[in-house]
Amino acid sequence: MMIRVAAVGDIHMGPDSQGLLRPAFETLPDCADVLLLAGDLTRHGTPEEARVVAREVRDLPVPVVAVLGNHDHHDEQPGKVTAILREAGVTVLEGEHTVVDCAGGRVGIAGAKGFGGGFVGRSAGEFGEPVMKEFVRTTRRSADSLHAALKEL
Repeated sequence: MMIRVAAVGDIHMGPDSQGLLRPAFETLPDCADVLLLAGDLTRHGTPEEARVVAREVRDLPVPVVAVLGNHDHHDEQPGKVTAILREAGVTVLEGEHTVVDCAGGRVGIAGAKGFGGGFVGRSAGEFGEPVMKEFVRTTRRSADSLHAALKEL
């Protein structure tokens, strides 16, 4: 059994991007069993940009799993971005896991945005100004949620 994974990130889609990726995505069954979207799907995290991404991936012949990135949070509407993507059939993970049934078998996937640190040897210290301390705590919670999701798989 072999599972073929296609992954892309930092696609930074905006209103002028409609239709750019759909032709390539439609060929996925020839080379992949699942598509992973690895954050920074939009330029600024607006619902309008999320709808562009949603139209690109809606009804693809392979399952689509995504995590949001910092660009997808910029407009402070990640809940709306997530809802739009989920409505298009995308599984959006944030400190969660899923098991995908695909042509090659089953694959477990865990995801979290993970930007800014929180990972051993790759994060700032919880020191200094309150805003810095809260930033570090947030990144650690994100990393901890990913670790927990992986353990559940």
